[in-house]
Amino acid sequence: MSEEKTTPIKKSTEESEESEDPLEKWRRAGVVAREALDIARPMIKPGTKVIDIVEAVEGYILEHADGLSFPCNVAINNVAAHYTSPLNDETVIQEGDLVTVDCGAHIDGYISDTAFTKALNPEHESLVKASEEATKVAIELMRPGAKLNTIGALIEDTIRSAGFEPIKQLTGHQLEQWVLHGEKQVPCVSGKAEVKVEAGEFYAVETFASTGSGNVRDLPNPLIYQLLPIRVPVRFRGSKQFLGIARKEYKEFPFAERWLAKKMKHAALKMAIRELQQNGALIGHHILAEEKGELVSQHEHTIIITEDGHEQTT
Repeated sequence: MSEEKTTPIKKSTEESEESEDPLEKWRRAGVVAREALDIARPMIKPGTKVIDIVEAVEGYILEHADGLSFPCNVAINNVAAHYTSPLNDETVIQEGDLVTVDCGAHIDGYISDTAFTKALNPEHESLVKASEEATKVAIELMRPGAKLNTIGALIEDTIRSAGFEPIKQLTGHQLEQWVLHGEKQVPCVSGKAEVKVEAGEFYAVETFASTGSGNVRDLPNPLIYQLLPIRVPVRFRGSKQFLGIARKEYKEFPFAERWLAKKMKHAALKMAIRELQQNGALIGHHILAEEKGELVSQHEHTIIITEDGHEQTT
């Protein structure tokens, strides 16, 4: 990834944004997310509050893009994915922690998704390098006609050759306008389905390396939610307020409970989440974690599949 900084220019009118080449929107979203992670890197040190990193990253994206394609995730040690700060989060980075930051931006629904891991203990650098190398290997192979199961096998081999296990339940994924997780997946392990990459597609290529078994479990009490594209009857007034905010501001992208907690009373928010989940209109993205004492690293970039290869946007 180039160290050269590019300042993204947010379009000032709907007309100029609509007339822009969609590929340029993909690229601009990539620049914004990359620079947001550049803000996070020096913040990762003992004593830093996780919520300070999250809000710095999200604030930069909101200032320079049309919005967030998902809440900023900060995963520490055995956590693999889907942790974002709740309101007034007191979690603090400790000496020796392994810290991952994962963020995404969108320009008119065209998405970027990128992540890195930083080891505060030098003994964990090999784990960080395992996911970095696996992602690099995968991206080098992403071109028209490539088989995603073959790429998954090479990701698995790269991580295992480094002495670690790939996370089996987590995958890279196709991106589409307004769709964070498209139909095609880039697995972290080998598979039988021979799905091929095609020119004109967009992917978030991400790999996860673990010191444990390579299996993650759902933790209770999700902090990230997502509306499904269905209409359901609701009885509770707070649910109508929740839907009004979420549909307008987040559309079908995942969003943080923390964002709604700044706009709604706590009791009303919790009741709205309960009713909308019961009605099937809302899903929670549970925090995913390895066993306690294990460590997980992640590395991710967004790419465009071109006629003769790929272009990295983040």
